[in-house]
Amino acid sequence: MRLLDRYIVAEWAKVFALALLSFVGLMLLSDGYNRIPEFLDLGAGWGTIVAYLLFGLVRNLSLLIPISLLISVIFVLATMNRNHEISAARAAGIGMWRLTAPLWAAGLFLAGLLALLNAVLVPDALEAQNSLVEEAQFAALKSKGGTVIPKGQAYSVSFENAKARRLWLISNLGLSTGQAFEVIVHSFDEKNREIRCVTARFAEFSKQSDGRWRWTFRDGRDMRFDPATGSLMAQPRFKELTLPDYDDDPEVMFYSTKDPDKLSLREVSRFVEQAGASPGGQNAAYAMRYHSIMSAPVICLIVVAVAIPFSVGAGRISPMVGVAKTFGLFLTFYFLTSFCAAFGESGALPPMIAAWIPAVLVAAWVIPKLRSVN
Repeated sequence: MRLLDRYIVAEWAKVFALALLSFVGLMLLSDGYNRIPEFLDLGAGWGTIVAYLLFGLVRNLSLLIPISLLISVIFVLATMNRNHEISAARAAGIGMWRLTAPLWAAGLFLAGLLALLNAVLVPDALEAQNSLVEEAQFAALKSKGGTVIPKGQAYSVSFENAKARRLWLISNLGLSTGQAFEVIVHSFDEKNREIRCVTARFAEFSKQSDGRWRWTFRDGRDMRFDPATGSLMAQPRFKELTLPDYDDDPEVMFYSTKDPDKLSLREVSRFVEQAGASPGGQNAAYAMRYHSIMSAPVICLIVVAVAIPFSVGAGRISPMVGVAKTFGLFLTFYFLTSFCAAFGESGALPPMIAAWIPAVLVAAWVIPKLRSVN
């Protein structure tokens, strides 16, 4: 590494660390102000509160890292530009691409770190946070003599398996007991016409040695329909019915009762893998969450790309002016991301396209500016 590279990296690292620590402190204050009274009302101990805040800090790193990178890159480049250090380097024959190579390397490193966080640490932190909240709520209900819902139990489950063209309606699903009550399963053909409907008073499910789930329906009816006319053809009663093709994962069904934003990457990827992403169905929001997580690391490279042309302008401009300008562009990018996400969650756009459109548009806009700066 050249002396100039070490200098740029050292200056960037100082500003990045300062910005990240500042945002971490603000995030802890915000979470503490909003969450500590709730946990105290539930009777939770300080150990639970501290653990929740630390897990929340890990979860929010995926947002804090790009913002800190943005501020640090702009501030360092604008300061070098104001002190004519960039002019001196370019007079020595060093192009902008080579001059900013350490910052691109830092952005690439943080993009990899962000991908690792989203794949490993953030899912663990999010699941641990949800578990702490549930345990505190259960303990508070139990201490007051209220009805406690066992962990892993959900009511009014509606799960659409778009790949298998099945719709499950379950009144009570218990993962710990392996039973589901008041079960209705609608099956459809390629043209989305109902061909079968299995209703059962309750059902039992268990995981087989090959990893597939086995459902046994008890005390119900197996209704068959004519897809052309929709008329009922047969509705024999049964005491016990096992259908080998009905291998839907009850754990994935349980995820459908949660807000997609509350699911980790592992959970939402399992959901999308089994249920699919029907463009106009309820699964679109889960697919949008999955692709949003996958596209998040690209933000680090977008930050560097946007920061360079707006911090290396002509004249002795204050670094804070460049920070203000680029921060406004960054907010515009997040607004565009939220706008496209709304279309993806509603099914108006395919989730994968909606997740990547902001990055593609920003790249198409900023690449010519990078070339002009160079």
